[in-house]
Amino acid sequence: MHHALGDLLGSVADDARWSDALARYAASFRADLLGGAFLARDLDQLAQWGAEFAAHPSVDYWLQSPSSDGAPALLAMGVTQEAAQRYATHYRLQDPLWDDAMAQRARLGAAPGNWVATDAPAQATRGFRRTEIYSDFLREYGIGTRMFGGSQGASHPVGNLFMSVYRQGDDEGFAPEEVARFQAEFGGVQRAAFLHREMVALRARTQGVEALMEQLPVGLLFFDTAGRLLHANARARALSTRPQSAALRTLLHAPVLASTADSALRALFQQSLAGRSGCVELTGGLLLVTLPVSELAALGVHQRAPGVAWAVLERSLGAESAVALARQAYRLSPTEADLLLALMRGQTPQDFADARGSRITTVRTQLSALLAKTRTQRQQDLVALVARLMLLAPGQVPDGAAPSSLLQGIPLV
Repeated sequence: MHHALGDLLGSVADDARWSDALARYAASFRADLLGGAFLARDLDQLAQWGAEFAAHPSVDYWLQSPSSDGAPALLAMGVTQEAAQRYATHYRLQDPLWDDAMAQRARLGAAPGNWVATDAPAQATRGFRRTEIYSDFLREYGIGTRMFGGSQGASHPVGNLFMSVYRQGDDEGFAPEEVARFQAEFGGVQRAAFLHREMVALRARTQGVEALMEQLPVGLLFFDTAGRLLHANARARALSTRPQSAALRTLLHAPVLASTADSALRALFQQSLAGRSGCVELTGGLLLVTLPVSELAALGVHQRAPGVAWAVLERSLGAESAVALARQAYRLSPTEADLLLALMRGQTPQDFADARGSRITTVRTQLSALLAKTRTQRQQDLVALVARLMLLAPGQVPDGAAPSSLLQGIPLV
């Protein structure tokens, strides 16, 4: 293995080293410039996205999402933005190097493999020097002979590497042994490039979600399947400091399945492991909603394994918005919605009757209708239903926390 390839493999997922390692790999072929490195489904997709790459030449712009999203990625760009834009929109259509690459792809047919094209033979002809791409593009930007490698049939649809290296003012071109080495090592470079893109994208996503969780107006607790706490966000830690939040403090300091843990919480955790959501009321006006998750890494917790997410909400937080959702979803009457809101605020049916000047029998009839419409059987089930809706529509944000719109898009289940 050439030391430049070893250096590149050792730079995977290291933003500070990766670009330099790619440039040094190009230099190991006596190239003055790394023209560009891209991951794409095939040459056709690369051509379609060429103008986009030129419009956004920053590598970071293209490494925010994994290849499973279906979009190609820019890994490095050595030419100027102006040169990239001009080539993508005009000169690619008259480039013999690109035509050679397309022909080599056609010769591979459906078979997986990689190829290398070079324009050294064309550069040696007088006719090439009279072409527009030579006089108005290559010579203008100081580009001499070029070597372009590509692949097809990668295990992932957006995992084919396309990479070019340039010499400046060198008409002799790349030596046959350099072309052979570039082709022989191309598979290793491709694997390194794909792994780098996936790891950087995963880190960007998890760090973004992790930062978002720290700003949410609801407490979030993440446990592994053994009941051990993996992460508690800022709101959960703040709620646990309240004098009446002893149960929540216990969750932060001891496994849920410990013999000393609350039996109701242990039962709720076992229910979560079975894939069923649930809700319990904690002291201090808190509601605890359990949410099973198939992979904790999707929520920004660095555990690629199943687990349990518990959300801790204050009864007053977002209750009005959640009840509004319930009213629309279950076609509740105004009185039924008011009763549901009163229950969420900790009032009893008798409290509601007294406040309205109504008979308790009338309120019980309304409660029965409310249970029937929401397909619940008990008042506790009603509270659990609205608590889950509160995760979708939190209302006022306490203590300067982030706005509720931040909750949108988080995959809680």
